[in-house]
Amino acid sequence: MRVPAKERKEQLITATVGLMQREGVQAITLRDIAKEAEASLSSVHYCFSDKDELMAAAAEHWLQRMSRFSTDVPTNLGLRKAFEHVAEGYWGSLEEAPEEILAQVELVAWATRNAPANPLAAKIYPAYELELGKLFAVAAEESNEQCRMEFGALARAFIAIFDGAALQYMTDPGAADHRSQFFMMIDALLTKAGV
Repeated sequence: MRVPAKERKEQLITATVGLMQREGVQAITLRDIAKEAEASLSSVHYCFSDKDELMAAAAEHWLQRMSRFSTDVPTNLGLRKAFEHVAEGYWGSLEEAPEEILAQVELVAWATRNAPANPLAAKIYPAYELELGKLFAVAAEESNEQCRMEFGALARAFIAIFDGAALQYMTDPGAADHRSQFFMMIDALLTKAGV
């Protein structure tokens, strides 16, 4: 039975994400993805022009998944509470599925290494920053708060803290109280921002 192109694309993206989590970004090929999705290699080429395009679709998938932490945020309770809510969501996702976060880190590294041929790396972080910056601005506005940092810079600092803390957590989850260190850095950032 023929699978509609839109449905096939979703299957291929899901297969790509699953393989990235299990095998790592560098190790997978279009042939592996086709096998994982139970599709022909020709259907992969029909839906995506090359591996770069499929990786970009996988990155978009993750951006949408991470944006779930920007929904249902209590923006009416102020910037600090909104920020802490997002931080809880990110950290919870790390503890729940560290292989997903590791695959995202690998995707960023892969995209950066292939940057001359693929502009994906230059899109990933700005997308996070834009979404989180808007959310933080709304929270500050709704509570009539001032912030000493531009909201995009605040979002960028948050992502930098999360990425560093996540890498440390993934290298040895039981070595230290990573969660409390992460939230200590979040508190320091919010204090620096005057929130």
